[in-house]
This record gives sequence, C-alpha cells and structure tokens, in this order.
Amino acid sequence: MAQYQTGKAFTPEHVKKRLNWAIKYRDWTSEDWEDVIWSDECSVERGRNSQQKWVFRHRDEKWLPECVQPVTKGKGISLMVWGCFWGENRGTFVPLVTQSVDSWVYLRLLVTCVVPVMERVRDTIGDAIFQHDNAKIHTAGIITEWFDANGIEVLDHPPCSPDLNPIEHVWVELKKRLHDQHPDIGATAGAPKKVKERLAKVLPKVWETIRPEFFESLWRSMPSRVQAVLDAKGWYTRY
Repeated sequence: MAQYQTGKAFTPEHVKKRLNWAIKYRDWTSEDWEDVIWSDECSVERGRNSQQKWVFRHRDEKWLPECVQPVTKGKGISLMVWGCFWGENRGTFVPLVTQSVDSWVYLRLLVTCVVPVMERVRDTIGDAIFQHDNAKIHTAGIITEWFDANGIEVLDHPPCSPDLNPIEHVWVELKKRLHDQHPDIGATAGAPKKVKERLAKVLPKVWETIRPEFFESLWRSMPSRVQAVLDAKGWYTRY
C-alpha cells in the first residue's frame, strides 16, 4: 500500500528555478555542504502525532473505535521554534513564545542567536554560509540589509524546495522524539499559555538528544539531493 505525498504544487517557474539551482550546485561535494549553516522555523503542535499509524483490519471493521485514529479539527495549540545546525554540530534552538513571527522578530533572533553561532563556526571551520529558505520574513529588506552589513554570505534557495533544506528532517525527528520522550504531552491541561510554556520547557531538552551523526547524515545527503533534482528535471524528489 502506498501513501501520496502532500505539498505545494509546482508551477513551471518553480521547476525552472529548482533545476537552475541544481545545475549551479551540481559540482559541490559533501565537504562543500559541510560549511553551510542550515536553519528554519517550525510549528510544534500539542497532541499532533509525529507518525502515521497503520492498523490491520477486515473491510467491515473500518469504523470500529479501535480502528479509528481521531484528529482534532481546527488549529490546535502550537509553539513556533527556530533552530540551526552545521556539520555534525547541533546549533542554537529557540522556542519563540510570541503571537506571530514577522521580519522584526526574525531580525532580533538573528542578532541574539546567529551572531554567536557565526562566531562559533568561524572558530572551528572558518567562514561559513548561512542558509534559510525564501519565506517573506527571510527576504524582507531589513533582513537582507542586516546580512550585508554583517558580511554574512547567504545561500540562495529555490522556491517550494523543502527537499533542499535538510533541517526539515530534523523537525520530523524532533517531533518524533517529543512524543517518545513525553508521551503525555498531548494531555497537557490548562490555557494555551500553560501549554506553550510546557512545550518551551521540554523541547530544548528534546533537541539536545538528537545525536551528531543524525545531523552529519543530512548534510552529507546534499549531493544526492541535488542530483535527484537534476534527474527529475526540477520536479519532485523522494526527499
């Protein structure tokens, strides 16, 4: 039995930009990708299971209670987080306890978190390239100006391409570990503020349990990811 993947539909322009990006970086080796700091935001929702569950049943048992996995309708209580990694190094992880994340919130995050990370990276591997996707808060004028003013090179990123940002796999692993290590998290009682406070408390601890080898396996996969885009002529890949 197969399951369809979901995601944003590509336009011909998306496909063209993805293919051009892959052509540009087709000769980069794993060692080249080791110097990239991968970053992103993610929303972690209370009670949202990180894995698809499967059940073996007869055709007439479809609607038995033990064969149904209920889901919550509407938007649940969630917490936005930001994190980064490079090489096998687990970078900074920040719970963003705020109503929304706009370019000004992101700018404050860059100042307080990315500057120390860049200093740490320069002390170990030298100059590095910072990566984030082309979300509006990442491409705002104040953000571009900040990177230029601080002399930080930013890796260009094609649109609609989470398969080319390996930190996406870190978020899957983080949510899986959250439910493994805190199976009662979905039953957290209280107002939204209390739930977010608990998520903000436990998630950094969960982040610390992700092993260095996991991060290393991700950046080492980049040549294969680029080749997959080339093989698909810019269309969808297995990543």
